[in-house]
Amino acid sequence: MEKRLTPALRGKIRLGITAAYPERVLNVLAGRGIVFWEVDWRGEGELSLAIHRADYHTAKAALDALGAEVTVEQRAGVGYFLRRFRRRYALLTGLGILMLLVIANSLFIWDFEVNGAETVSKTEVLRALEEVGLRRGSFAPGLRPQELCNQILPQFPELAWLTVNVRGCRAYIELRERVAKPPIVSEAVPSNVIAKKDALVTEVRALDGEAKVMKGMSVFEGQLLISGAVETKNVQNPSVPTRFLAGHGQVWGRTWYDLSVKIPLLYEEKHYSGERDYAFAVQFGTKRVKFGAKGSSNPGAMCDKIIKTIPLSLPGGFALPITLAVETYSSYEMHAAARPRAEAQAQGEALLGEYLRSIIDGEVRSERYASAVEDDWLLVTLSAECHEQIGQIVPIPMEEG
Repeated sequence: MEKRLTPALRGKIRLGITAAYPERVLNVLAGRGIVFWEVDWRGEGELSLAIHRADYHTAKAALDALGAEVTVEQRAGVGYFLRRFRRRYALLTGLGILMLLVIANSLFIWDFEVNGAETVSKTEVLRALEEVGLRRGSFAPGLRPQELCNQILPQFPELAWLTVNVRGCRAYIELRERVAKPPIVSEAVPSNVIAKKDALVTEVRALDGEAKVMKGMSVFEGQLLISGAVETKNVQNPSVPTRFLAGHGQVWGRTWYDLSVKIPLLYEEKHYSGERDYAFAVQFGTKRVKFGAKGSSNPGAMCDKIIKTIPLSLPGGFALPITLAVETYSSYEMHAAARPRAEAQAQGEALLGEYLRSIIDGEVRSERYASAVEDDWLLVTLSAECHEQIGQIVPIPMEEG
C-alpha cells in the first residue's frame, strides 16, 4: 500500500530513454541517488523507467551529460491532477463553498443514536430531549450535557444517568438504567405463605412463622403453607394467646401440567414474482427529497417494502448531515400451502416448551408430547412434571381497633 501511495502523493514521471549504452543510464541514476522503478527494456539502446517528480531535473541533467535522448511519456500524481483545476475558478469556488457548508453543518446536530435503553422507550427519551432543546438543527457547541441530564432524569425514574456525546453531526445519547431492587419483606406486616398452585410437597423451609404442611403432603391452590399467626400456648405471655409474625419461607413441590396448542396444517405463503421497484431519498438535515419508483408512496397490500438507510460520514467517523435511503418494493402473491406434520409438531412443541418455562418457578423434570390431526389443524399436547417453589406471601387481614 505504501509503495502505491508514495508515487501518487509525490508525483510520478515516466521517461523514455535512448542511449548508446543503456546500462550506464541506470548506473548514473543510482550514483546520483535517484530512485527509479518499473524499468522496461524495449530494444537495443532503448528503455523506459519511472522516477519521482522532484528528481526530474536532476535526472535530465545527468542523462543529457551522458548524451542520452530523454522524452517524457507520462505524468501522474496528486500534484498534476490538481494543476488541471488551477484555471477553473468556478469549480474551485464551488468546492470552497461546499467545504464551508460541510464545516458549518458540522456545528449542528442532525442525527441521534440512543444506546443502553432496554426498558425505557428510545422514542420517549428523544421526545423529552426535544422538549428541553436538543433537536435536529441544535447548535452543538452550545450543548450542556450536565444540564440535559439534570432535566431529563427526573422524568425517567428508571434511569441512573444520561449523557450526550457529539461526533460530527450525530449526537450519541448514552443511558444507564437502574438495577431493580429485590423485593423487601416487611417484618412489621403480619403475613402467611399460601400455595399458588396444586402440588405434592417435597421440602418446607419456614424462615419465620409456623409450617402447616410437611413433606409428602398434597396441597391445593390457596392452601395455607406457613402461618404467620402463631399460638403462644400461654408460655411466653399468658395474656397474648396468639402472636402475628411476618411469615415467610419457601415450599417446594412437584407439579404437573397438561398444555395444548393448535397449529394450522394449511396456510398461505408469499410467492414473489421477481418484479422489484426502487425508490431513493436524500435527507439533508430536516429536509427529505424522494425520487424514483412512481407511486412508491402507496405500494399496495401485495408488496413488501424494505428501507435501507446509509448515513454518510467522512474518514475517521466524522458524521455528515446527509443520509441516503434506498427503498425496495417486491411484489408477491399469496398461494395456499400445506405444512408437513413433522414441521407443525416441532413448531407446537417449541411453543409449549417456551410457555411452560415462562410460568414455572423451578425446573422441568420430565415432559412428553403427543399430537393428533383435527380437520386442518394439528393438536399438540404436552404433559410435564416440574419441581418448583409454590409458596406465595400474602398479608394477614387485621381488624382495626
